[in-house]
Amino acid sequence: MDLGVLNGKYVLKTFFAILFMLVLSSNSQSVSASNIGEGFESPFPISVENKELIENLSKSEPANRDYIISSIKVYGDATSPEDTQQNFNIYLKEVLVELKNFDASQNELLDNAINKGLEDFSKSRVITPYPTAVALYRTGIAIVDRVGHWQTANYMRHAIVPADKLFTSYTPSTYYNNNDTWARMVDSEELMKSYYARLKAEAFQGGKTSGSFSGWYTFTSGHLRTALQGVSYTVSYKKQANGNYFTSVKVTDIFDFEWELKGYNNSFAVGFAVGFGNNYCFAVQSIGAIKPYKIEIVRSISR
Repeated sequence: MDLGVLNGKYVLKTFFAILFMLVLSSNSQSVSASNIGEGFESPFPISVENKELIENLSKSEPANRDYIISSIKVYGDATSPEDTQQNFNIYLKEVLVELKNFDASQNELLDNAINKGLEDFSKSRVITPYPTAVALYRTGIAIVDRVGHWQTANYMRHAIVPADKLFTSYTPSTYYNNNDTWARMVDSEELMKSYYARLKAEAFQGGKTSGSFSGWYTFTSGHLRTALQGVSYTVSYKKQANGNYFTSVKVTDIFDFEWELKGYNNSFAVGFAVGFGNNYCFAVQSIGAIKPYKIEIVRSISR
């Protein structure tokens, strides 16, 4: 089997099918540094209301501080003579309120995934001991890593519940990337096309010079689908003097697995392999050896 030609989430699931066979065979002017960042300056004084929102949002998620910094910088880097303190604070409030609502929806998704995991655990008939389940899961991670899906492997590692945290309320921390290689891969042409139409309608055609909106997208192939597949995003933007727009994007996903009753391919063999890979991960999750958690990515760029 040529693993190199397998795309998307099929990759991860098919790897675990291989594992299964192995098992069988073996048996102010500046925002306060404490809230935003050392030495970062705002183009205009920030309103008291916005400062309070910034403080609360910065405490709630590790990605929010960087996303807010980036959103303020987006405005500052594209400031025009027509911009005013009032316009800036209207923009910033829109960004912050959109972010607050976005986070609330993502927290609900995470809570639902965790609660469903608890229900699945209570119903689980899996008898695989924790050490065996985690050992096989780590073998799957190594396979994923070897074919170059390094971020998928990182996400899988992060989901493992330490043995001393088993049967507790422990949840893995948010996994966060900011303007690094992975962030650039995520906020690339594929995702950009998803929100460019909204940006074009609202900003280019609607004449809006700054604002914020949210949406969702499903990656269809390759490493992005293996690692993320369906994601939600929130975007802030500001028009530049040349007519282009600066944007800042925060992408969020929930790392979890659900039981699949059917395969993912018309071929029974491939469908079984893919389905088994997913369902093995689900089984490991059902015994509490891995747990859902939140993934966040922040990226700033000029469009």
